[in-house]
Amino acid sequence: MTDPQKSETCVLVAEITGDAPLLGKIGAMETQRAVERCRNRAERALGAYLGDTIQADGRTLIAHFPRAENAMLAAIDLRARVKQLPPVSGVALSAHAAIHAGRLDSTRQPVETALAATRDLLVRTPAGEIHVSASAAALLPASVRATLEARPGVGFDEDVFALRSAVAAQAVAGDAGLVTNTNLPTASLDALEDLPEAPPSAETAPVRTAMLLRHDRSTLLVSAARPILLAGREDGNDIVIADRRASRHHARIEWRQGRFVLVDTSTNGSFIVDDAGNETALRRAETELPARGRIGFGYSPAEVDAECVLFDIASS
Repeated sequence: MTDPQKSETCVLVAEITGDAPLLGKIGAMETQRAVERCRNRAERALGAYLGDTIQADGRTLIAHFPRAENAMLAAIDLRARVKQLPPVSGVALSAHAAIHAGRLDSTRQPVETALAATRDLLVRTPAGEIHVSASAAALLPASVRATLEARPGVGFDEDVFALRSAVAAQAVAGDAGLVTNTNLPTASLDALEDLPEAPPSAETAPVRTAMLLRHDRSTLLVSAARPILLAGREDGNDIVIADRRASRHHARIEWRQGRFVLVDTSTNGSFIVDDAGNETALRRAETELPARGRIGFGYSPAEVDAECVLFDIASS
């Protein structure tokens, strides 16, 4: 059977919004620079989730993705990256995004009709929201589709979905942790260009909303809608590990109100390697997972040809 994701792609169109009040405060040139900073931050999310960027200029970003769940997490991530930037002269910019499925042409790029339809869906997407067309939603794993709710009356050619209200509410809770310096002077705009995304304190941490895991040919999602995932050697686990060093019921991953925790219950332990190459060993204990990395169940994922589980966590 043909994999539909090989002949179809998911197009994401996003836009930076909310800059209109800045024009009268800091002028067109500085407003443009503020928008560019947001767009540059948002663009990093496209590559992080294997997006092929088609456009990234002005207020607009356009990319397409090999898998629908990648597009979904990229949209969540780019929106979060924009939210995490400090307001400029009391104005906080935001991003909204639309995701739609379409055919690829002979050069493996989305056909123009798919791009046009996604742009049309974005026009109908309120600021700060993420809308997904029915054709794109159909390509999502069932666990991800469970986080969506119908949005009637949008006026698009297909049914439209967005994050369920409960999930969206949890994401909005993270807004309390954003920098809220409403007295930032115009001169400070230069300092924002390379402002690092510093680790937030426990009181100001943004909410982590979804964790995408890849193992072999499977993709799974842990979120408020599916808060527990089981891993082990025995059939019946969500992730079945072939390596004999894994226990029958080796470990579980839990979503705990915006935190993703790995709980090891095994004999040989679990090993986590983050993006920086730092490895953590865990045996009959638990730990909060970093934003991205690899997990080995009973062995180090740094071993040559190790059977790894890759994970990415999106925050809002």
